[in-house]
Amino acid sequence: MYWANFLHIYQPPTQTEEGIRKAAGECYRKLVEILSHNQCTRITLNINASLTEQLDRYGLQDIISGLRRLAERGQIEMTASAMYHPVLPLIPRSEMVRQIKLNTEVNRKYFGDVYKPSGFFPPEMCYSKDVAHIIAELGYRWIIVDEISINGNLGYAPCDKIYNINGLKDFCVFFRERAFSHKLTQGAYQDVNSFIDALGERTKRHEYLLTGSDGEAYGCQGTGLGKLLSDIYKSRAIGTCTISDLMIAFKHIEMVEPLPSSYHTSEEEMAKGAPYRNWHDTDNDLHKLQWQLTNLAIDAISGTQDESAQFRYARNLLDQGLHSDQYRGAGCRPVWDPDMIDRGVRMLMECIITIKEKLPKDVLDQAQELQREIKNKSLQWQYSGEIDRRREAYVNNHSKMTTAQS
Repeated sequence: MYWANFLHIYQPPTQTEEGIRKAAGECYRKLVEILSHNQCTRITLNINASLTEQLDRYGLQDIISGLRRLAERGQIEMTASAMYHPVLPLIPRSEMVRQIKLNTEVNRKYFGDVYKPSGFFPPEMCYSKDVAHIIAELGYRWIIVDEISINGNLGYAPCDKIYNINGLKDFCVFFRERAFSHKLTQGAYQDVNSFIDALGERTKRHEYLLTGSDGEAYGCQGTGLGKLLSDIYKSRAIGTCTISDLMIAFKHIEMVEPLPSSYHTSEEEMAKGAPYRNWHDTDNDLHKLQWQLTNLAIDAISGTQDESAQFRYARNLLDQGLHSDQYRGAGCRPVWDPDMIDRGVRMLMECIITIKEKLPKDVLDQAQELQREIKNKSLQWQYSGEIDRRREAYVNNHSKMTTAQS
């Protein structure tokens, strides 16, 4: 059996220096150390270039050099992604392509020729057919998505074959096993034996386990998970490989048409055709306002392109302002983060204000009104108990679905 463990490390562009240093000390150095001490281990890793830049900005080049060294040794296969972690299916094609190219350009600057990804990680594992077409056109060979994308149901992750996407020549899609991924990061396996026991007879068959999770879970978001990962690797009870290795080890290929999905979409949401509710919920008035402001900023930039320093500054603000966390922070699923909401709004507002002289006056007026509405709606939710109501409804519904699916 092969274990392809995919880890994703990322911090939003609005993260503080303190937050970056905390993640570096508790997680990123730990991951480098674990892999350095287990030289037979191979994993696939995504680091968004926005984090790479932040590591360099705050003098944490040792992590960059450590990851580069591991990649040079063949222990890490790096993936491509989108620079500032936007929800790709929710932004225009031109913005998708820009974010992907920026990510490659910046990561190549820091990692050099060792950064040569053949696969792609869509932020939040938000998948759509348009995203797949763009990735294939840009020359990548595969994409990783959640298993629910296969047919809208959980528990059908393939483990003995490879899938190609219909209509895309020689382009593979790999499906993360959600249950194993969640249990690993939630500490469900107390030691190596419990992890191997959970795999059962699979360890004796020509199969693979593909897990995917935030790398931060093995440090600042978890307790003892780094040690579990290290112990599993040290035991060599299961062979490790990269995702691209699976394309060599498994020759049986089938065609599939993955459905729009994300890393956390439920079966109920798939059935309703609402795969991105964490970031764009039609029943969430805050999300509606956030996306009105977002689209206003996108339209302002796309209609005002020039070579001035002023425009380049505004363009960079929009790039950063598309990050997914501000929308998730307004979702109450169960995350509620008013600071993240406010920082995202301010970034988009500054983008518009920077080029206001080049825009019709009503654009700035609209943006300021949306900013006020977002602030007022956020305060209304906090004082009325709407946040607690939404969280409770989500947790209760999620618990029922989890019980039904287990």
